[in-house]
Amino acid sequence: MAFNWFTPKPGARRREAGDTASADHAAAPLAGGGGNLSWPDVVRQLGQEVAMSLNAASEQLERLNRMEPSLVRSLIPVTESVERARQAGMAAQHVLRLCEDPPPQQREVLNLADVVRAVLTARADWLARRQIGVRQGLAHTRVYADSSMLYMLVDELVQWAGQMAASVTITVDKSGRTSRPRLRVAAWCNPAEVPEPVWRSIRWTLWHQLAHAVGAVSQLDTRDDHVRVTLDLAQVSEDQLASAVETSVGPSSVSAVIQGCRVLLVTGHAQRRAQCLQALAGYGLILDAAEDMRQAERLATQHLPDAVIYDGSVHAGAIERLREDLQRRAATPTAFVEIHDQAGAPEFQASTVGAVSTGHVAAGALNQSLGPALVFELCKVM
Repeated sequence: MAFNWFTPKPGARRREAGDTASADHAAAPLAGGGGNLSWPDVVRQLGQEVAMSLNAASEQLERLNRMEPSLVRSLIPVTESVERARQAGMAAQHVLRLCEDPPPQQREVLNLADVVRAVLTARADWLARRQIGVRQGLAHTRVYADSSMLYMLVDELVQWAGQMAASVTITVDKSGRTSRPRLRVAAWCNPAEVPEPVWRSIRWTLWHQLAHAVGAVSQLDTRDDHVRVTLDLAQVSEDQLASAVETSVGPSSVSAVIQGCRVLLVTGHAQRRAQCLQALAGYGLILDAAEDMRQAERLATQHLPDAVIYDGSVHAGAIERLREDLQRRAATPTAFVEIHDQAGAPEFQASTVGAVSTGHVAAGALNQSLGPALVFELCKVM
């Protein structure tokens, strides 16, 4: 059976016109405490307080983990509960931002399959820790969308499905009936056994809001053994495709020399990870993505990177320690590229001669400059 966006719970009482808390009054200001508060203000304040408190708790657990790893391993259920609650608080704030002040979208022609691969690459560690298996069926499918918004939508869907089931299926193709680009995410579980707070969590609300923002039509199908979300996106027009071909900047023949190199991407911003992974698609690189230095250090321990890309969300001291560690372990120097946000800075500034130098790329020029900059920096140290 299929549901539209927000299906009311079975048996839920319909409010009558005379109810004091009717839908007409749902968004009315609340009197209390000597001032007027709207519901968005209440939710925003709650989300901020919850996220702030749980951020502090998460940092304390991480500090304890560095001192007493064996003790923290026994507290894994507590750590995961704190993280879930922290993410819920942050998601609530995100929903409000999308509703009240949606960010401007820079739509472009994208391969939906590449966006899904970028999400799964960035979420590999998260999926492995939770022992979630993902089966993929990704066909090359063009869409016209904002890369950051589309990345967040896929990422939220993966997390929503992953919190319901240990087996997830993701497919990208075109609808046989409408020929529209189609994304399907299925969680293999018995829907009747999934607790209501997991099923209709704040993440459920957030991915619906993101789907609405990118213009996707969503449908939810339930069966005895799985739940499946289908998103239909708008087709790419001939004009949009022609414009994309004219303005595209792809890998050149020079970039063939870096094929097979391993690149570690470290940034706390999901949107920026999406942009970087999209910008480097087609270069033949092995890409590892980390959202913090702890994850980056673990990935670097497993596989030595040939290059590291990072931004201002990462502490400079932590990058220097990583550089020193890689210098001790690697036979050849590691290339480093920093993404900077300074206004008016050049799109790409090459590193100077030396093992500890760093290339710089402007955040606003990632699509056209990150790939060539990485080619230059890798060729310099190879």
